[in-house]
Amino acid sequence: MNDLGKQAENAAAEYLQKKGYRICFRNYRFGRLEVDIVCEYKGQIIIIEVKALSSIHFKRPYESVSKIKQRKIIKVSDYLLNQYYPNHDCRFDIVSIFLESKQYRIEHITDAFSAGIHQGY
Repeated sequence: MNDLGKQAENAAAEYLQKKGYRICFRNYRFGRLEVDIVCEYKGQIIIIEVKALSSIHFKRPYESVSKIKQRKIIKVSDYLLNQYYPNHDCRFDIVSIFLESKQYRIEHITDAFSAGIHQGY
């Protein structure tokens, strides 16, 4: 992970904690796949994908979370939920970090995508 990515994840974690989210895992891995942040908020497990860009002239950070990336996040989350949180509701959020004049602007998209029903991964 590059420096911008690390800084973005730290900024996202701090932002979420200030909003009352309890961080359960950071960079949770399942095989070669990973989710950035796993939180608990009001009894629900929240899987957070953090995306950061230093320029938003071409696209917004959340636009980088493709259907393929979503399937990978869902696969990791399925394992994580079954292992640690078998009876909890879950949602998938995206935290976009925009670097503007050496300061971060954060956009939190709740319920950004859903697991739905998939035929394999």
